[in-house]
Amino acid sequence: MSLSIIAVIKAIILPPTINFISIAIGLLLINKNKILSRLFLYSGAWLLLLFCLPPFSDLLLKSLEKYPALEPPVVINNEQAIVVLAAGISPYTKEYAKAIDGAATLQRNRYAAFLYKQTNLPVLVTGGIIDLENTSEASVMADTLNNSFNVKVTWQEEMAGNTAESAIYSSAMLKDNDIDTIFLVTHAWHMPRSVMMFEQQGIKVTPAPTMFTSDVTYSEWSYYVPVASALYDVRISLHEYIGMLWYKLKY
Repeated sequence: MSLSIIAVIKAIILPPTINFISIAIGLLLINKNKILSRLFLYSGAWLLLLFCLPPFSDLLLKSLEKYPALEPPVVINNEQAIVVLAAGISPYTKEYAKAIDGAATLQRNRYAAFLYKQTNLPVLVTGGIIDLENTSEASVMADTLNNSFNVKVTWQEEMAGNTAESAIYSSAMLKDNDIDTIFLVTHAWHMPRSVMMFEQQGIKVTPAPTMFTSDVTYSEWSYYVPVASALYDVRISLHEYIGMLWYKLKY
């Protein structure tokens, strides 16, 4: 299945598109089947409202954060390298005159730099070409780590188009260098799917998650008001659960 088809499927089955589709079906059925019409209208609308509530989005994200943060100072225990997964780049930017890390990738790079300064282990960055200028995520990540964080990047894996491919291609590079145990850096909510795929390739993983959902209990009324950021977090969570199911079926 091509990446473009997968992207279309993701757009359809994830919120808010799936909610709009449900509402549209409900509108089309108004004069044909009132019971079904109401079912689609109400489910689409009420689920959209639920998805926009921060308490619900935080609950979903936290359900994915199964691996705890490493306690500093980080101690090496058989790990031989640090692997950092890409999470998107900003294509050619006017102010930098080049592509730069997207916000999520920068967060992962920052923690990888923190980990590198404590362990001095070699770093592998992984992420393929995702823009029209043939710029790989890995090359942009390496530029950031080398020039902004003073971290030497040893390997760049530039073919992967998703988490599974990052695991497959990165594992091959690691094994070529007699490495089978790593620190794996990615967001806390992305770690379960990432660990699953690297372990399937025979790599022993020490999860090094970053950017956990806050544990603060909010009392302000604004926390219970629908916001777009909550919808985005729900989309991320559902994407991860669907991704784990898909990878289990495919791999």
